[in-house]
Amino acid sequence: MNESWEYQSESSSEEVEQGFTIIEVMLVLAITGLMLVGVIAGTYSSIATQRYNDSVRSFSEFLREIYAEVISPQSLGEGNSDTEAVYGKIAVFGIDDGGDEDIVYTATLVGGVKPPRNTTNFIAELGSGDVKAHLFCGKEASPGVEAQSSTLDEYIPMWEAKINDTSSHTLEGTLIIARSPASGTVHTAFTTTVYDIKEDCQGASNRLQQDLQTSQSSFNTVSDVDFCIVSDNSRVVRDIRLAADGHNSSAISLIPTDGEDNKCPQK
Repeated sequence: MNESWEYQSESSSEEVEQGFTIIEVMLVLAITGLMLVGVIAGTYSSIATQRYNDSVRSFSEFLREIYAEVISPQSLGEGNSDTEAVYGKIAVFGIDDGGDEDIVYTATLVGGVKPPRNTTNFIAELGSGDVKAHLFCGKEASPGVEAQSSTLDEYIPMWEAKINDTSSHTLEGTLIIARSPASGTVHTAFTTTVYDIKEDCQGASNRLQQDLQTSQSSFNTVSDVDFCIVSDNSRVVRDIRLAADGHNSSAISLIPTDGEDNKCPQK
């Protein structure tokens, strides 16, 4: 009888010794929790970085696509006729300044088919009386003429990224990528004027046509344009640079963030 009781006591003691104390359980849970926090933080950081890189890549492709369309103007669709030819596109930045999204608005640039007499530079050619370049804002149907829709389009940066200038302000201005009416060579110019094609395409077209004729010096073809891509998903600000008077997509460069050539202020 005593022997049996002693055996049971020893067995119970061994079972107690094999368990965990409350402190040990809490310690394991704390360590596991810290590990999970680290994994989750690392995963979120990786996703945020990928989203930012996607937004940078998307904007670069947006610019490359414009060059591709201007080089092959038939891809732009509406605007060609017996009396007018498609010369390029404009991209307007800063129309929605202060809004939730930095939407970029684009439209096709058209003009007369007669070769210009003024060939000083491609801006002068676009503004010449022979070309009188303007935006194609669509045409209503008329007897013998089919209706043509507006070429107004928009680009929205991915993952709510913002497009700033080198002073950390929303980029405002208009980018012109167009073929020379005289030579057919593609050229690039930038002006700080914001042509509001979103609200009034025809009014913006008239203003642009007037500026091409009388304010040619306001269109810069000798300086690079830096697009600073800013996002809450990244502490880094990438600089996408468009070379002065670029002729094709090779004018687009992604500047290293750690280089002295990066003109975009870092966070």
